Amino acid sequence: MSHEDVEILKRAIARERASRKAAEEILEAKSAELFELNQKLEASHKELETLYSKTNSQLQGVFENIVDAYVIIDLFGNVLKMNQAAVELLEFDSISEDVNLMNLVAPEEVKRIVPSFKGLLVDGSITNFKINILTKNKSNKYVHINASTIYEDGIAVAAQGIVRDITLENRYQQALESEKQKYSNIIANMNLGLVEVNNDDEILMVNQSFEKISGYSESELIGKKGGAVFQVDQDKNIIKTENEKRKRGESNSYELKVKNKAGEVRYWLISGAPNYDLQGNVIGSIGIHLDITELKNLEFQKEKLLQKLEKSNDELQEYAHIVSHDLKSPLRSIDALVSWLKEDNKDKLDEASLQNFDLIQTTLEKMEQLISDVLNYSSVSSDNSEKQSVDTQLLLDDLLKILYIPGHIKVKCMRQLPVLCGDKTKLQQVFQNLIGNAVKFNDKSKGLIEIDVEEQPEAFKFSIKDNGIGIAPQFHENIFKIFHALNKSKDSTGIGLSLVKKIVNLHEGQIWLESEPGIGTTFFFTLKK
Repeated sequence: MSHEDVEILKRAIARERASRKAAEEILEAKSAELFELNQKLEASHKELETLYSKTNSQLQGVFENIVDAYVIIDLFGNVLKMNQAAVELLEFDSISEDVNLMNLVAPEEVKRIVPSFKGLLVDGSITNFKINILTKNKSNKYVHINASTIYEDGIAVAAQGIVRDITLENRYQQALESEKQKYSNIIANMNLGLVEVNNDDEILMVNQSFEKISGYSESELIGKKGGAVFQVDQDKNIIKTENEKRKRGESNSYELKVKNKAGEVRYWLISGAPNYDLQGNVIGSIGIHLDITELKNLEFQKEKLLQKLEKSNDELQEYAHIVSHDLKSPLRSIDALVSWLKEDNKDKLDEASLQNFDLIQTTLEKMEQLISDVLNYSSVSSDNSEKQSVDTQLLLDDLLKILYIPGHIKVKCMRQLPVLCGDKTKLQQVFQNLIGNAVKFNDKSKGLIEIDVEEQPEAFKFSIKDNGIGIAPQFHENIFKIFHALNKSKDSTGIGLSLVKKIVNLHEGQIWLESEPGIGTTFFFTLKK
């Protein structure tokens, strides 16, 4: 081998040694890096195990403590796992009980559960699924289910779901629907028209009764403004005013003159109230409508009749005064002529003739009194004197000063008489007639008249009691009728008690009597406070 070859070989060996050393250094560095990476991987693995354990513990806590029932089943419906809420809902004995959920499906729901379960496998989830189930103890419950499919390597292996008991909610909902249907039927068929409008007076809903009274169908009214459809010109601002009241939360009733679809003028009584949303904001109003056209027509007729009656009463009163004057004048003339005849011929007439003349004068006096009483009777209801405060004790005291009370008759007031509201002149006529009759028809040597009063909640009950001749029961009603006099005396016209009854009635009272022939009579009458 030549020297050059030796040198080349030496250089080649040196390069190889250098390369091997470099490779060893690189290998040593890489080994260090690998060791360090392995340490890091071991640390990460430990962290993942800790995190997994912690997360698994948390999920187990959620699983066990979730409020709603949580169930995991295999693809055949067998329960793999469930929480305590599921045990309580399905009435199982423990969370480890072996059961198939398909056996809990109510018979009538089997046809629904099969396609729903298939849909779960195909779509991966189902939501808002509601079904009737039978618990282990055969309790019927209505539940709401949200479920999803569990996959392993892309293959469905199980399903999990949240099951919520909505039995009570369902019952409440059914009850609400039943009540809603009931009231919907009532609203639809009640005799009152119902209308709902928004704040712009646009009609949102009407019932059948409103269609009937208005002549319009619901489709013709929805979206239209009520004021524009129904109101007549003179009442054009009423609906606008009432709608403003509703916006302020006010409710009230009012009358409205309208025109229906046929153009007929009708009158409605409307009770309106504001309509609120869930936040308490006024979103419109609801009105109940009653057609009062017939009633209004009767009112108009009544007003006309009252005007006509008032005119007739005025004419009758005027006629009564004229007739009274015209009748009294010839009576007075006849009375004067009879007096002159008696005076001029008193020496020529025998006793029988003079008695006949006296009888004529007595009859004339009675006729004049009868005419006056008839005039008074006809004037009672037509006199519209304003009622005032009347002291009946003072009225009685003044009356007793002017009435003729014979010495053998005593008038006794049992207690202080009250002050009430009435017509003083008419009330004086009541006491005067009743006391006068008690005096007139008293046959006792010692007569007694007792005047008393009793306070009642809304009236005073007066009584005038005497110990006179009394009145038989069969005449108790007739004596209050005009011209019904029990004693045909010259002083009795048969109008006094009918006049008393009329005055008492005008004071919103009643009059009646209790009597026993030969013992006496008590007249009772009430006068409103």
